[in-house]
Amino acid sequence: MNKEHDQFMTANRSQKEEHTLAESIDILFLRFLVGKNKIANEESYNDGLSESELDEQCTPGAADGWNKRILLDVEKQRVKRVEADKAIKEKRNAVLMHLFQKTLLTAIQNRLSHHDEVITHQLQLRESTLELLKKLLSSEPRYSILASLLELNISTRNHLISLVCSSDFMESLGRDARNVRDIQAAIGLIGIDVLRYLIPAIIFKYTISNNGLHNVLFTKKLWRYELTLGQACTALMKESDYRRPHEGMLLSAMVNFAYVAAYKQYQISFETVRVACLDQARDKGEKEQHDFFFDLQTDPATLQQLLVSQAKLALSLSLSETLFSKDFPHLVNALREQVECVEFTEMSSVGKILFKALRFAKYDQLRTVRLFKAEWLDDYLQASHISSDTYKNLVRQELFRFKTNWS
Repeated sequence: MNKEHDQFMTANRSQKEEHTLAESIDILFLRFLVGKNKIANEESYNDGLSESELDEQCTPGAADGWNKRILLDVEKQRVKRVEADKAIKEKRNAVLMHLFQKTLLTAIQNRLSHHDEVITHQLQLRESTLELLKKLLSSEPRYSILASLLELNISTRNHLISLVCSSDFMESLGRDARNVRDIQAAIGLIGIDVLRYLIPAIIFKYTISNNGLHNVLFTKKLWRYELTLGQACTALMKESDYRRPHEGMLLSAMVNFAYVAAYKQYQISFETVRVACLDQARDKGEKEQHDFFFDLQTDPATLQQLLVSQAKLALSLSLSETLFSKDFPHLVNALREQVECVEFTEMSSVGKILFKALRFAKYDQLRTVRLFKAEWLDDYLQASHISSDTYKNLVRQELFRFKTNWS
């Protein structure tokens, strides 16, 4: 794998007019995120076994060599027929796969154009959830108000109560675990300051991973990236004395709205399109097509093509504008600056934070799996406007794990 990525980065460096180092890292990160499974090539035919069987069946004699040549020629012809049939099948399957992918991507594109449905169903951001985020992040809510909002968000409520019962989590707060059932009691035990970081993380984690029947590895990678990005935003906000550093997780979620929405719609549309293709093949009596679609499973190549073509930052911006332009206009503006490729020196303070955090979060994911080479680091940090001290501070904090203490 490392050799493959060495070749990939070398090719990109030899074409500097096409890709900067940062752009090449973006491409490499997307390949890592989707995951390119390598399946060993199965042997098409074990002719060594056949030759062994022929040797055992032949008896020594004058005609032995002649019989072997006849049988060997017959076997070679059979192998050629098998290989020809296999090539025809592979070509037919490639055509079917191309048509399936095209139909699937078109279906997903159509669904993603309905932003209201995307917000409600794919992102699962209903009015009660949005109100909870707004009250928590932009005001000083009373325990009773926060508790009433959490009662409308049952999943988040239950996860909070479970955390209060967790010895490991409560120990990180310097407190003892408690077996409670009342959400207001749980709020008091955790504290508003921690909840401002914790509740957004819970909401967006289970938006990504909930009911993930396909590509489980992708959802794990995406959530790790989103958590790292959100906490990198928070760390950089703290470093610059930004007054509401707890907004970091929301900003990260806004960046990844397109990835999450596209992936969720991919799960839905994949089965819908596959079943439609099965029905069509059955109606036409096309057994080979029917068998192909019956065995078809989700694949990284289709998901990567989807993320490249549909899950663009502009979609995240559009969704964020619909959701948060009134309550968090500065976060929406920071995202817009990334979409419009505003010069770093011209960005707002939050825009600069997001610019740095995006690049650090991608680096951190690639570093973990040893896909980011040490010789790239200095140039990458310079292009990302990340100082040496800031870099060391971000790495030291292990931002891929949730932090309960930001003091």
